Amino acid sequence: MYYLLIIVVVLYLFIILKRLKKYKYNQKLDYIYNLENNYIQKVSLEDSKISFKKIDKDFDTIFLKIKLNFSFLSYFCKPYIQINNTKHYFEFAAQGVRYINISHEKLEYLEIKSKNISIVKDESFVYGFKNDVTRDKKIVIFAPHADDAEIAAFGFYKESRNITIVTITIGENGVCNYCDLYDKNKTKNSLKKAELRTFDALSTPMLGGVEVQNSLALGYFGGTLEYMSKNPNENVVSKSLEFGTLNRFRKVAHASVQLKKEVESNYKSFTSDIKEIIIQINPDIIIMPHPAIDSHPDHKQTTLSVCDVLGETNCKADLMLYTNHLEQSELYPIGPMHCAIDLPPNKKEFYFDSIYSFELNYSLQLDKFFALESIHDLRDSLLFISLRHSYRHLSKMIKKKIMGKDKSYFRRAVRANELFFVVKNKNKDKLQ
Repeated sequence: MYYLLIIVVVLYLFIILKRLKKYKYNQKLDYIYNLENNYIQKVSLEDSKISFKKIDKDFDTIFLKIKLNFSFLSYFCKPYIQINNTKHYFEFAAQGVRYINISHEKLEYLEIKSKNISIVKDESFVYGFKNDVTRDKKIVIFAPHADDAEIAAFGFYKESRNITIVTITIGENGVCNYCDLYDKNKTKNSLKKAELRTFDALSTPMLGGVEVQNSLALGYFGGTLEYMSKNPNENVVSKSLEFGTLNRFRKVAHASVQLKKEVESNYKSFTSDIKEIIIQINPDIIIMPHPAIDSHPDHKQTTLSVCDVLGETNCKADLMLYTNHLEQSELYPIGPMHCAIDLPPNKKEFYFDSIYSFELNYSLQLDKFFALESIHDLRDSLLFISLRHSYRHLSKMIKKKIMGKDKSYFRRAVRANELFFVVKNKNKDKLQ
């Protein structure tokens, strides 16, 4: 019995160490943001409540800056605070400055309950942002892959009236989702993956009220955008498929925007597509990844290319930028489904003019869940084929839960809000 206890203790210490290493950053350091131009007021935490002076209703996005005291319990149990009915989670063994999204709370006073963590009482500040974002504006979403628009902005685009979604690549690389069905043939797997993701790019937006003529799939190969930008005259081929033409996956003939039905797989074709879309729609807002904090090369290059093309047009669209692959950690946002998205961990400043938080009520969160569930690449399609596959899936889920390594987009995206960093058109060059 004594030896069994020792084994259990050693095993649990091992799990704790694995949890702490998973973040790939020091979770005891302050998150770094300079929001002083958006300062509203200082507040104090008294008897688990924060009282506010009157805040202008024009502030649509509001953050509470707090400082966390380290708690030994946070090594073992996930720390969080609950503000009214919304939970905000932190890393295991968290400490230091954090920015809590309180945009959608009633701000007469907040009732705060902390679990496995405590807050420094006299070091809380409120910052606010005023954004000119209305649902009747013309909006274009440039999605590098056929799930990015839904992960980042499904709630927002479902509640908007004039949306066009442009999926840039076929996303044929990555996890070999269907290799068991094709005798480990990676080429056949990639081909099926490309076909399904092209289908998803056109069909899933309909769950958000986007007409099929307002969804385009440009068909460029995954993982090639950065290379194309550096070699603009060279036709590229897929890293996974045994052919070099993209037109098999290019679905634009049905669209309201008029583009060439067939193009070469090079950077000139890509930027020409982007330019035509911007000129023909002349959007008020463009949604895409933030190149400074999103780690995926296709995400970075999508935004950098769009910004370059914007400079060649008369379009004055402002940018709403997101991250689906945070450079600091793929585990962001922290915590389970339905809780809030706060500001991400950050060790150095990056450029934005404003921050915009869009609220998703519970019904809209469920709509987003089913939109994500309709996307083949986000679910395990082999789950029901055999007991072996089901067991493998269950084992992975249990391991991720114990180690705290659940990177599922269902956990990360089905949330109480969606978060965007806003950059004014005139400042787009600061993203380069």
